[in-house]
Amino acid sequence: MKKILLAIATAVTMLSLFSLSGCEKVSNTAKNIQSDWVGLDRKIEIYSCYSGKLIKVIKGNIRLNQDDKFANGASFLVNGKKMHTNMCFIVQEIGIKEEAQ
Repeated sequence: MKKILLAIATAVTMLSLFSLSGCEKVSNTAKNIQSDWVGLDRKIEIYSCYSGKLIKVIKGNIRLNQDDKFANGASFLVNGKKMHTNMCFIVQEIGIKEEAQ
């Protein structure tokens, strides 16, 4: 009887762990769909790849345009207008707080 209860408890624990890990995946998938279809409030910082100097900061409703294929660059849709760059850049979602390290 104890073995059966232990097996049931183990099965319930494993099922709980698997179902909770699925919530994170569902949340990430929903965020990716929102980003692809609507865009997100983001900030792009464009830097010189040689000196590391900040060149430009762009804020707005930004989508990463993955349909355009560039050998050394990226394409963005910024407030409905297309922007191409082959510079170094950082894309950050507005509203995310950075943690001090």
